[in-house]
Amino acid sequence: MPVPFIIDVDTGIDDAFGLLYALAAPSIRLLGVATVAGNVDLAKATRNTRAVLALGGRADIPVWSGCAAPLLHAPEDASDIHGASGLGYAILPKPTAEPSPTHAIDAIVAAAKQHTGELVLVATGPLTNIAAALLRDPDLPRRLKRFVLMGGAFRETGNVTPAAEFNIWHDPEAARIVFRAFGGEGSAPLVAVGLDVTRKTRLEEADLVTLASRCAGTKHGAELMRFLDDSARYYFELMERRFGGRYFTMHDPLAIGAAIDPSLLVTQLAPVDVETRGELTRGMTVADWRGTRKKPSHTEVAIEVDAPRFIGAFLDGMERLARG
Repeated sequence: MPVPFIIDVDTGIDDAFGLLYALAAPSIRLLGVATVAGNVDLAKATRNTRAVLALGGRADIPVWSGCAAPLLHAPEDASDIHGASGLGYAILPKPTAEPSPTHAIDAIVAAAKQHTGELVLVATGPLTNIAAALLRDPDLPRRLKRFVLMGGAFRETGNVTPAAEFNIWHDPEAARIVFRAFGGEGSAPLVAVGLDVTRKTRLEEADLVTLASRCAGTKHGAELMRFLDDSARYYFELMERRFGGRYFTMHDPLAIGAAIDPSLLVTQLAPVDVETRGELTRGMTVADWRGTRKKPSHTEVAIEVDAPRFIGAFLDGMERLARG
């Protein structure tokens, strides 16, 4: 039977690619998608999510709007990375279906109770909704089958400061609540997919050219490729300006891919905490690799990835979507 999933997103470009990949995965059943402020504000994240689900032929999947700001700080978006709309140059039709009136926190807690021991929860944005759900239901870690998050930089440098990755930096207090909540007796595994592995997972322009030829003449190929090309082109241009190469780093799609197929990653157990007060290190994910603090290891930190296999699986999934 397909595994029940909930994905919590702040839908920018890579969240959108990840959602499309999830829609193409026959082994999961996407119960709904929660939205949170992060890459863009909450209204844009919710609108983008609904539009991407419609593009993937699943406008029926509920979208639950969540937290509009971090727990203790004003939100700061990443529109410089994802564009003003959050989707680069892509323009998607206005979604016809309305977002669900259920709040994301209520939806996550209810689904975890209904699918105890079965539900896989994936977070590809800041962890505000997840922290709030944990405060609402402290037993949430024991109700889940697995929790996978995209966030952190454990042996790598950050991408928003030298020490911090964006999702954790955006709401470090929420991230600290989340990391500290998992690892107790009966807790689901917490898998952290950070910059250590996502930076090794790149979609190249040549991959999209190959995909376009595979999708030519298919039922949904033209509209799907238009979206992938237009959104990725914005990111390609950004990477070329900053780093001299045209590529798309598959941060969020890899986290979703690893939730679907854990064998894509090699992980190492470590105690992990989050710095919330450091002037230079706020949002830093601190992995105690040597056990110096004598804390139990509770986080499966991704340290290696089979990037070619994942990129191949992503392209296969997009072709399945294009063929309908």
